[in-house]
Amino acid sequence: MEWLKPFEANNQFEDNTNSLLDFKIREYIPESNIQKKYSLLTQFFLLLGSQDDNSVTSLFVDNRIDNQVIEEIIMHFDNTKIVLENELPSEIMLSKPNQESLSLIRSNNLNPIIKNLYGTINNTQYEWRPQKSYKILSEFIEKYEDMEFDEVLDCLKNTSQGSIISLPLSSWTLEDSLKDTFAIRYFTHKCKNVYLWIDDANIVTTIQLELN
Repeated sequence: MEWLKPFEANNQFEDNTNSLLDFKIREYIPESNIQKKYSLLTQFFLLLGSQDDNSVTSLFVDNRIDNQVIEEIIMHFDNTKIVLENELPSEIMLSKPNQESLSLIRSNNLNPIIKNLYGTINNTQYEWRPQKSYKILSEFIEKYEDMEFDEVLDCLKNTSQGSIISLPLSSWTLEDSLKDTFAIRYFTHKCKNVYLWIDDANIVTTIQLELN
């Protein structure tokens, strides 16, 4: 496929290990007056977190947790832990998406990019296979703008460590029509580089975003 170029990567995921001198992990208990709010952030992180029953989604924060993150993301997960470094929050660990929130999200229209990424439920247990990475060549991809999803991308940028974001996928298979999906068309022109990790059964396991 002319829009993909083999790319030799050292590692699929960046090593974000920090030497923490004083850190602890605590369960997050919201204040009683905090209410759930629904937004595109809710859509994205709930559906991301529901791809695997055992998955944990990490959001990195700088000493404080914004109310928007609490109301629109954290409140929709049944299990949230906070990593404290020197008594200040540095990481949010989300697992077990709330089923009521999930049902409500799935009963309404999904953003087209989120629908591309996580709109299909795949209950098949993935078996690991050797993978290779491919760079998407932007000159072959038609640009797609989505001002609403820009907020999700900004959130990913602000809660990630380093310049690489790796999003797991469970329902993509390599075929030429992928280049026409809203997600590929959006990310390819919003990010410095975009890579797909593809196994030897042509299953796309990860889309990796290199930020500008």
